[in-house]
Amino acid sequence: MPAKDKMAAPAYNSIKNSQIEEIMLENGKLRLLAGRYGDRKGYSSKYLPLDFYDVHLDPGASVLINTEKEHSAMIFTLSGDAYIGGEHVKEKTAVKLTSGDSVEIRSTDKNAQVLFISSLSLGEPVAWGGPIVMNTEEELHTAFEDLKNGTFLRNTISY
Repeated sequence: MPAKDKMAAPAYNSIKNSQIEEIMLENGKLRLLAGRYGDRKGYSSKYLPLDFYDVHLDPGASVLINTEKEHSAMIFTLSGDAYIGGEHVKEKTAVKLTSGDSVEIRSTDKNAQVLFISSLSLGEPVAWGGPIVMNTEEELHTAFEDLKNGTFLRNTISY
């Protein structure tokens, strides 16, 4: 989340399984959890563009996913090994992608399920402490003080 939006009111969005579009691939399917895939559109993130796909591939199948150069993208192999951009990646492994126009995801001789996540790269510093992510150590310290004092959430969540 951009620094300017860090202390925005919390929000929650419920997306039911029946609301997730499934796009049939030649040898598998892509579940469009958020963002765009070709001319299809899923959930739209409030603060940043977000593409989030749940990709299921039959044995030996592949899919080419277009990526934005200004985005930061990652893939997580949820079940089964896969080849990501030609590199063998074991099951339950996260891979940060380098900048480019596309990435090929290919299953081995077994089924594979991978998560693809891509969003605008902020180019901002990151200070991380457990459940809280801020931009500086000072902001992180203030956030934990607010949490301790019961003043961290300035607004309630609207459902």
